[in-house]
Amino acid sequence: MRIFDLHCDTIGECFKQGKSLKKNDLHIDLERLSKYKSYTQVFAIWIPDEYRGEQAFSYFNVVADFFAGEINKNKDIISLCSDNKKTPVKAILAAEGGSACGGTIEGLYRLKEKGVSLITLTWNAQNEIASGAFSEGGFTRFGKEFVKECEKLNIAIDVSHLNRESFWQLVRFYDGPLLASHSNADIVDNPYGKKRNLTAEQIGEIHKRNGIVGLNFCRDFIESDNIEGIASLKRQIEYFAENGWEDVVSVGADYDGCEVHSDLNGVEKLTSVYDNLLISGFSNSLLDKMFYENANRFFDYNYR
Repeated sequence: MRIFDLHCDTIGECFKQGKSLKKNDLHIDLERLSKYKSYTQVFAIWIPDEYRGEQAFSYFNVVADFFAGEINKNKDIISLCSDNKKTPVKAILAAEGGSACGGTIEGLYRLKEKGVSLITLTWNAQNEIASGAFSEGGFTRFGKEFVKECEKLNIAIDVSHLNRESFWQLVRFYDGPLLASHSNADIVDNPYGKKRNLTAEQIGEIHKRNGIVGLNFCRDFIESDNIEGIASLKRQIEYFAENGWEDVVSVGADYDGCEVHSDLNGVEKLTSVYDNLLISGFSNSLLDKMFYENANRFFDYNYR
């Protein structure tokens, strides 16, 4: 089975808890990932909203150095996608929160030097670039310049966590492909999920640009109306399929960044999740697109 997961927070948790990426008790470790035929994982370094400027930049760099060390210690198992090495696990480094650049374009170039290939522009609050899902406002002048520089550097723009105003502003001044690494459709009946998830209009815009949406397994964003666990994931996939978005739907589990139902809890569960979805009536074609092909196509076409 091949898997391409667009978002996890595992490397930050390993750093904070002093745990090894090779083997741990978190949602993800390399030993479990390497049991799959092929596994590409986007490892995001999350920047807390209370970190800005030099503090955010320094924190990112410390965790990025830790990540590089873990790859070097386990180079028989994992390598960066850009390295073109034959390892069971391929890694893509992401920054979750553009504040990681410290509020400067020079900082953005430093992130690129560290290997960043994807940036989630905000987390939940407003930063130097734009406004997150739980804040008001849109893009700053610096933010628009930031996006243009990301284009030059071939860094993927991730719209997960943007509020509606920022999303539609981005659409007006940015012509490139759109990626929502760990978001869901706005079909859950709870206020928290409503703010964080994507409307049909937003997903439609992502579809028009040949983009992708990684379904987030976070209980707060996927469950409601007494529908939980794998049933809530089925509801999301059905919604994407019914709207003709089979080439959009992907996986962005948000492992080690949230609470996940026991049905979906841990990378070792993904084989049984796939099998359960297949028994439920989803086709191999749709599931293969969701679990691997859509994300792999997106990065192959745009960023490799």
